[in-house]
Amino acid sequence: MTATLVKLAFAGIRSRLLASLLTILLSSAAAATIVLALEVGATGRDPWQRTFDAANGAHLLATAPTEAEAGSIRALPGIAERDRAVPSTMTTMTTSAGETEPLQLAGPGQHTRIDAPVRTDGSRLREGGIVLERSLAEGLGLGVGTTLRFTAPDGPVELPVIGTAISPSQPRYPRHNPGVGWVTRATLERIEPNRERWDWAQAIRLVDPSTAPALARRAAAAVTPGSPFLVRTWQEQRAEALLDAQPVGIILTSYTIVLLVVVFAVVAILVGARASEQHREIGLLKAVGLTPRQVTAVFALESAVLGLIAVVIGFPVGVLLAPRLVASSAETLLGSPTTAASPWHLLVASLPVLLVLIASARSATRRSTRYGVLHAIRSAAPTPPSRSRLARAIARSSLPLPLTLGLKDLLARRHRALRLGGTIAVAGAAIVFALSMKATLDAQPAGEASDVPDALPVLVYSLDAVLLLITATTLAAVALLSVRERIRDYGVLKTIGVTPREIASSLVGAHAVLALIAAVLSIPLGIGLYFAVYSASGGTSDDLVIAPWGWLALVPIGAVLMIAAVTGLPARLATRIPTADALRYE
Repeated sequence: MTATLVKLAFAGIRSRLLASLLTILLSSAAAATIVLALEVGATGRDPWQRTFDAANGAHLLATAPTEAEAGSIRALPGIAERDRAVPSTMTTMTTSAGETEPLQLAGPGQHTRIDAPVRTDGSRLREGGIVLERSLAEGLGLGVGTTLRFTAPDGPVELPVIGTAISPSQPRYPRHNPGVGWVTRATLERIEPNRERWDWAQAIRLVDPSTAPALARRAAAAVTPGSPFLVRTWQEQRAEALLDAQPVGIILTSYTIVLLVVVFAVVAILVGARASEQHREIGLLKAVGLTPRQVTAVFALESAVLGLIAVVIGFPVGVLLAPRLVASSAETLLGSPTTAASPWHLLVASLPVLLVLIASARSATRRSTRYGVLHAIRSAAPTPPSRSRLARAIARSSLPLPLTLGLKDLLARRHRALRLGGTIAVAGAAIVFALSMKATLDAQPAGEASDVPDALPVLVYSLDAVLLLITATTLAAVALLSVRERIRDYGVLKTIGVTPREIASSLVGAHAVLALIAAVLSIPLGIGLYFAVYSASGGTSDDLVIAPWGWLALVPIGAVLMIAAVTGLPARLATRIPTADALRYE
């Protein structure tokens, strides 16, 4: 029976190439975004580990206001290596251009071996100079040779930038603000001689790094409650260093949900149209013994196989793009993010895609499999649903004839209209999201370093372009389906005097009205999506900006223009079929 279902599922697939390619395109885009969301968190782990090894990173790093408190972790069991505590202080630096910036100034000793800065440019740390953390130097445009001024009790202290370095315990600037600079202990004492304003960082390495979380909890429990004592494990340092991948992952997850919603709606439309065309064949299958569940399995099987093909296509795309999306994290790492392809990611990506495809196929064919055998064999198509109140109201209205005909035809297939409208609304919400993101970025003060990764806006715009392409292709495919289903009706209309232009206008106008309504609804939907993603990414309401209403007004206008463009060709095709051929069309 399984072999029979497979043969039935792919019988006549050459006649459904457009629908099959559209299903693969949609599903592969969804699979690629799922893989991207899974991969971006793993691509930076290998470069971070190289940085950690080069710096002889700390498995435990304690920060406290006194050297004694910070050094309390030196008594923990299982220590393999320890250093003296490193002092630091908060200060303000003034650049040669007169701009001021807060800075955490650390004073490691000459013999610091654990969590030592890894030089990336210029010379090593020496007396009379300062080494800046690389992402801070690049974010503020402070190259080697730049002079910085610090206010000290004995007068201003000017230090040239003699190099840049990175540290596995330091996240990227300005996501972590203030940035870090390293000076000698003597220079630190010149800038801030009052040791009561110093903080101390104690670094240790463990025999067994996996015990770091347990030892961190033990150290925190031993200090006085409320004390500003902080212990970070190497796992927490890695998570902070790779925090740039978080907003990328959140946006990818959001767009994955959007794409899966579109996949469900579009595949349901395509499968539903196929089920309507094969209504008589469904009756014959039931007559020879197939159950409604087995008939549904025929349609679901084709969708599932197309989904597997799409996942195989989308997986390498996601794997190859992931390192490029988190390239900004390389400012604090040795080397660039690497590909981290995992077979488990392929499995995880395939599950939601296949579930959505199977669910959409089942939803689209559930009604078609419920008709009796005799009814299905006698009729070439399912009985059209009764007209809704809205359809009856349109029939009684004084709308132009082409628009009335188009809306009545569209509402005769309410489920298709709702799914198509939902697709347009979701695509419009993604555009509103992108416009609001651009407005927020444009509102930032000029010259201020942004904590938004450079690849993030490019990612959003690229996903929007893909979503618009998919939506336009879907609209064209649905318009072609509508033309095929209504060819005979168009022949009748031409016979009673309806002009070809009015027939074309009925198809374009009805879809334009649907697009206008869906696009208007997409505006609050997109604003809500932007609020949710912005909050999940750690943004504050003070920095959040919604796109101006002038920009948002372009979404409904653009939707109507796009509908008119993509449905124009199918509409013209409908009018070119000779009337006699249209009346004989089966």
